[in-house]
Amino acid sequence: MTEHSSQITFVRPGGVATQAFADGAATMRICLGYLHDPDDGVLAEMKAKHDPVPWQSAQVRDDAIMAVETRADLNHDTRARLLEWIAATPYFEDT
Repeated sequence: MTEHSSQITFVRPGGVATQAFADGAATMRICLGYLHDPDDGVLAEMKAKHDPVPWQSAQVRDDAIMAVETRADLNHDTRARLLEWIAATPYFEDT
């Protein structure tokens, strides 16, 4: 008899989720999400100087950098600071 299991992952508006692993779980940023989300958006995180939530992987972090580079709703100064913040944030594979 084959056992089936399913797992549901809820991604908060700021792109943060808790991923389950065999030996526990880890909270990570799995996508850029809504930058301005007051709970866990990257822009809110940066402005409040919270400890950054690690990215799921280098690829997810690089995708977020590319997305921020092309956003039309950010002024030059905010974009530059945000890009610096994202680039300095570790990704889960490094933590």
